[in-house]
Amino acid sequence: MKKEHDTYIGILCNNEMHTLALSAQMATCLGQLFLCSMLRKKFHDFPTKAYNLEVTDIELVKQDIVNFIKSAEKPLAGLTLVAGNVHNSLKMAEWLKSIGCDVVVGGPEITELTTKYYANLPIIDGAVVGPAENILPQIIAEGLQSSIINLSTKKFSADIKYLPCDFENAVIDYGLLFRIEDHGGVSFLWSGDCPFANNRCFFCGRQRKGYGCRNPKIVWEEIKQAYNLGKRKYYNTADTVATSADNFHQFVLAKPDDIRDINMKCFVNAFQVNDKISDDFKKLESWPTIGIESLTRIQASEKGQTNIEDNYRALKVLAKHNLQMILTFVIGLPGETQDSLLADSNELINIVKKYKDNIYMITVSPLVVINGSKAFDKTFSVLKGKLPKKHDDEFYNPLLLSELYFKKFTEITIDDAIRQICILERKVAEINPKIGFDSKGLDSEKYFRIKKDLNLKLVNS
Repeated sequence: MKKEHDTYIGILCNNEMHTLALSAQMATCLGQLFLCSMLRKKFHDFPTKAYNLEVTDIELVKQDIVNFIKSAEKPLAGLTLVAGNVHNSLKMAEWLKSIGCDVVVGGPEITELTTKYYANLPIIDGAVVGPAENILPQIIAEGLQSSIINLSTKKFSADIKYLPCDFENAVIDYGLLFRIEDHGGVSFLWSGDCPFANNRCFFCGRQRKGYGCRNPKIVWEEIKQAYNLGKRKYYNTADTVATSADNFHQFVLAKPDDIRDINMKCFVNAFQVNDKISDDFKKLESWPTIGIESLTRIQASEKGQTNIEDNYRALKVLAKHNLQMILTFVIGLPGETQDSLLADSNELINIVKKYKDNIYMITVSPLVVINGSKAFDKTFSVLKGKLPKKHDDEFYNPLLLSELYFKKFTEITIDDAIRQICILERKVAEINPKIGFDSKGLDSEKYFRIKKDLNLKLVNS
């Protein structure tokens, strides 16, 4: 079969938003790795490789890309755009164009609202809306001059439709990940849901269309490949248990006996926690991860079936089984006040004191407004589409938009949120310094300035 492109490289660029812990090293550029693996299988050893700039040095990546495509006549590069990495991705796109690559972009930041904007940038040849599993092979085969569903180019606007994917026959080949040794762990592909309730893109169409979970035996075979490459920490980017507790149980039963001494980060809703699930967590050697969001304002978090009592009951059950938990919280839910911020913080510290020996990590982050989220839609409506930018090439800047969200929908500022995160970081360390403390989506300049000011006040007092 004649192909318009003869090589593919998939890239996830580093994020401008600051993260306290090295949680990014726990994950892989799974979307790009999936696409690379799929293309290699579909086109019989098609040259392809995935790069994760969240982990690996950019100069090493550039040097390897130049060597990898030197014999290619028509290389294609794909960039995953996520909130916070758009500017760095577009700088990478400019470099990729300079060495002769066609460049397409996809990911959560490419939606019906943004697809034509990014496709019209001089350094971008196409923008893909939704899962690219069906679209990328067409681009490889037909090129970017054809009209392809869900693909915007300078010539064509995307005809956006839901495209089914043969998720059951998906494949992940960790051997296609550049410098896997740089990764503290790897993410794996278990269930096909999307973490965002995004009405502007089609990522979460998989869950609504009943994609469910993959064959556990196949998933474990893939994990075994990463295990043999020295990886002992695994992260499921989807809601491991929340998707289906019964399917999760089958996944646990399928675990091979020769995969031992591992850690697996597994998401679970608080209302799902019981003795049976806890037993599965122990067999899987996992860190059950609960998105509590708020301890005192559960309704504001829109957690659906979960209530305040569920959160406390879940903590008690997991501690009874002597499991190491990961707990996540959000500051800045709609209507947040100084009083609610202090109440949540005090309750969090009480939990840490009570369960200090059963908490592996705590994540406390400010609410970050990203394209497709409910907070984005609310803020977009109030701003009448006039979105703030930090860089000329981005459609909007999530940090600046989040600041506006805090001003419009809460009674605290983003500085108040970061200050409280710094205070909690110190208090948790005082209770048990072994508990990891993480925070995501931070403005690095604000964080380090506020932390320095707080440290000076402590010294002076």
